[in-house]
Parts: sequence; C-alpha cells; structure tokens
Amino acid sequence: MPASTLVFKTALSVAALLVCTWAGAQAPAPQAKVELTDSNAARLAGNKRVAITNVLLSFQASTGGEKTNTSGLFANKTDTSATLQMPVFDLKLLAAISDDIYQQLRDDLQANGYEVLPEATVLASPGYQKITALAGISNYSKFANMDGDVMLVGASGLKPYLPYNAETGKFSVQLKTLIKDWVSGWGQKSSTEGGPSNTRTGEIYELPGLEVALAKELNAHIVKASYVITLGSTKAATTQSYQPGERQIAYTVGPQYKSREQRDKEADKIISTYKANAYAQVGLLAGQSRIAFRTAAASPKGESAPGGYTANFGKSASPAKDGDVVVTLAESLLGGTESFYVEAPAQKERGLMGALLGTTLGGTGADVQFVFTSAIADPTAYHAEVLGLVKLAQRDMLSLVKQ
Repeated sequence: MPASTLVFKTALSVAALLVCTWAGAQAPAPQAKVELTDSNAARLAGNKRVAITNVLLSFQASTGGEKTNTSGLFANKTDTSATLQMPVFDLKLLAAISDDIYQQLRDDLQANGYEVLPEATVLASPGYQKITALAGISNYSKFANMDGDVMLVGASGLKPYLPYNAETGKFSVQLKTLIKDWVSGWGQKSSTEGGPSNTRTGEIYELPGLEVALAKELNAHIVKASYVITLGSTKAATTQSYQPGERQIAYTVGPQYKSREQRDKEADKIISTYKANAYAQVGLLAGQSRIAFRTAAASPKGESAPGGYTANFGKSASPAKDGDVVVTLAESLLGGTESFYVEAPAQKERGLMGALLGTTLGGTGADVQFVFTSAIADPTAYHAEVLGLVKLAQRDMLSLVKQ
C-alpha cells in the first residue's frame, strides 16, 4: 500500500518578532527586502496628495500539484504529486484582515508624508466610477494565478479590481487551478458571479489611461496595494525497489505445476512507493506583493512588467508593474505555522481519462496524487500573522518613496 508522510515544521512568526524581547532588551526589528520595480521615486516629487483606489488581497487557496519522477513515454510510470488546499474560508475573517490592511495603508502613507484623500472623495469621483465599471469584480471572487487557486478580497469601502494583465507578467496570466469547480471555462473564468476571467483582464487595456485621468482629476497620485498571501508548500517523491520472482521451468497447468495466474503473481516486480508532505505556513509572495503609484504624468498606454511575457514562470516570474512607480517585496516573507491544521491526505490514482487529460482540467496528471486539506485553526492568530507581515513589508516599501 502506498505510503504517505505528513510533516509539520515550526517557525517564529513575524507578528511575534515585532513584540518579542529577550533578556530584558528588545530584539532587533526584522527587515523586509524591498525594491523599486523598474521605476524612480522622483516621479512622485512635487505632489503629496494620494488617492487609494484599490486594496486587493489574494489569499492562496491551493498550491503544489507538480509531478515528480516523470518517466519516459514507454517506461514504467512512477509519477506522484502533492497538493495543499484550503477550499473553505471565513469571509468575515478575510474582510476584517483586508479592512485592517486598508487602514494601515492610510496610516503608513500619512506617516511617510502623504496627504490621503478621503474615501468619500474617491468614491464620488466620475473617474473612479469609470474604473470600477470597466474593471471591477465581485468581492470574495474565486480565481487563480500561476501558483494555484486564490480568493480575491478587497477592502470593504472600495470596489476591487484587477490590473490590466499586460502589466502583471506571467504570474497573474498563466492560471493553475487545483480545486474542482473553483474556476470554470477551462481554468479561465471565476466560478463566482461577477468574478474575473483571464480573457477579461486582457481586454481592459483602457484601465491605465483611466487611472491617469483620475490622477489628473483629483490632482493626486493613484495608489493600489496588492498582496499575495501564500498558503505553504508541498513535496512529493517516488521510490522504487526490485522484487525478483520465483523461476519456474514449466508453466503447464496441472496439479504438479503452477498455474499461469500463480506464475504471473510471482514474476519479477518493480515496487513503487509514493510519499508526500505539506507545510501550511502563512507568508507574503515576493514580486507580486507591492504598492503601485500611477501619476498624472504616467503613460496612458500602461507600463511593461520587466521581462513581460518572456519572463520566467512560478515564483521566479517577473514582478508586476501596474503603475509608473512601484515598490515591491523583493524576497518573500514567511510567518508561522501555528494558525493551521492539516488533515491526513486523500490519495487517488490516475485513471485512463486522467492520463489523457493530464493538467488540462487542473489535475496534476500524476499516477498517484496526494491532496492535503488545510484549515485555519486559530483565526485570531492568523489575522495577527497576516497583518504583521503586511505591516513589515509596507513599512519598508514606503520608506523608498517617503516624501
């Protein structure tokens, strides 16, 4: 029977690091590695007014799914994969987190010398209403990115919207779905009514120009905060052992000989053992977690993410650039594991249809697939963990554009 292994690891949370002391003295404050994405903060000089139009959190709902030990077309197949999923979210918890991050962004912008326009001023603006009419999506939309399925959550007071996909690089364009029915239409459309589709994000090419127009209308830089909250990681492996069978001289069926069925059972065999593990751990993804500014002097045709569609895949995908000044988390931040529990994995073997379809419908195409299911065991700790990571990242990102 195939074996599976579930492994947990511990990590000191950033939220704890922000308040911990040792031997009566406060521990050194953690630092986030941040950078400007192909831009210059000098473009923000001369105007301290900013208008926050979007705070969008992508809570990763699945990750993993990569095949391992792939063998040749005619060889003995030994593929396996592991997927970590969190298909159920407490939407009230996600709303509280997004609203706290929105307020924290307002506070941090003011602390760095900016005048933040009232939310009511933004909402009443004709330019803002054009933006949300063109690109707005339902809050709590199910969608996907290059790492897997996500839940898209916006701040309660604002209408969430996705950027024009030419400005985001491959990470937000090459979708991978691992949870059944999370997205529909061959992985291109949210299963949430009013949610986004990959095709639609490619059609909103007017969005950068509308943000430039809004910056001129309000005499303020347009500010958007985007954070990808990661779920954890997985690992799968296959090992093989050789079991020699009994050698028989004759196989004629009869009382003194072994039957053909007995012979087949005792023939040489290659025994495959499949193992997998999963770590549920909150984190912020580098390159995609960012604060973007669109100024009145920006190109209405939009920006180009470094590398564009020729950039690498996965976690090394090019950073997003949905503004003419973008500050980005350059290295991912990892928090603790204590907020989660992970169930022992379900295991399924690929049938003929899975072999034919492979990853087309979101499956891994592996011979043996382990599916780990995670849930948030401590909502209060999870809330504090995510907010602590964002506060750390935001503090250091905005230090690069301080007025």
